[in-house]
Amino acid sequence: MEREQPSRVAAVILAAGESRRYGTPKQLAELEGRTLLEHVLQLAVEAGLRPVVAVVPVWLSRPAAYNDPEALRWVRNPHPERGMSHSLRLGFAALPPEVEAALILLGDQPQVPVRHLQAVVAARGERPLIATSVDGTLTPPVLVERSHFGIVDEPGGDVGLREVLNAHPEWVVAVEPLQPIPDVDTPDDLARLAGGEPCPGCGLRLPGDPDGPRHEYIGASSACWALYTEVAARLAGYGLPGRHVVDAYAAQHPGVDGRRQRQSVAVHLIGLCHRYEHGLDDAEVTRVTQQILRTPRDWPWLTPPASYAATIADLASARDRSGLATASDRYARAVWDAWVAQHQTVRRWAAEALGRQG
Repeated sequence: MEREQPSRVAAVILAAGESRRYGTPKQLAELEGRTLLEHVLQLAVEAGLRPVVAVVPVWLSRPAAYNDPEALRWVRNPHPERGMSHSLRLGFAALPPEVEAALILLGDQPQVPVRHLQAVVAARGERPLIATSVDGTLTPPVLVERSHFGIVDEPGGDVGLREVLNAHPEWVVAVEPLQPIPDVDTPDDLARLAGGEPCPGCGLRLPGDPDGPRHEYIGASSACWALYTEVAARLAGYGLPGRHVVDAYAAQHPGVDGRRQRQSVAVHLIGLCHRYEHGLDDAEVTRVTQQILRTPRDWPWLTPPASYAATIADLASARDRSGLATASDRYARAVWDAWVAQHQTVRRWAAEALGRQG
């Protein structure tokens, strides 16, 4: 039987605004080392949207990392003063004929959860429009089926599709996000996003709920822990090995001195040693680790490094399966290398564990 072809859902990113409230070109504003637009481009790629159409000012250059003109269509808007509606028309006009639907994203929303974009796409089928619902207000991200692409010709000025969504609720499926989706309208907005709680393990600052879920004894901020769980899910989704990432993350976030914390750091550092100095694969590392844990031992506290050359955010920014595999290996090696002051001790423990296996 012939396999069903996957649906084609594109992204249209609106990023040609004049940044009047921000005061300077918002397209150049950076968050965690990348522009706001680069964050949104990455979200679109991670959500599986293709092609991505970005509507931008005439002066804005294409990011070097996105050099495939078919994957990213760079559309310059010579008249940003005509508002969001003009950008919408330019963006939809650039969509290829095989696209079945388009998901509209805003260039100043760099922290839309990928799972929300996926939820919007998954809601296709009942009605031609799917919109994000925040406190009863319909807002982007908004998905439009090809049958209704003509609606982008209706609004005028800077209202986008707001009037159409409000006038035709019978066309709309509303999807509520699982967490707030902040806009960056002013420098203060950007400062709030960048000023999250520093992670006590790796020092990474991420926005998020400081009272959110944390691991019982791994010493990570709630936002860093949430990012790690997303990365772990991506590794599993791609079918990539992840044991070295587990070991690296636990070692990088030792927490405070305690029995479980000492054991966690020791066992996970042994796992990194087995991988990078003995060549063991995931299954072998797991088998040796289980053997270690079956023998009760009072592990000493190891003083952690002062800093690390990589964090879990380096994995989160990987664009595809190959990039994630490379980033995960680089991350785990960086954590192992950072513990150099304890290598002699960990190597002895690793050798003892292998000796018992023999």
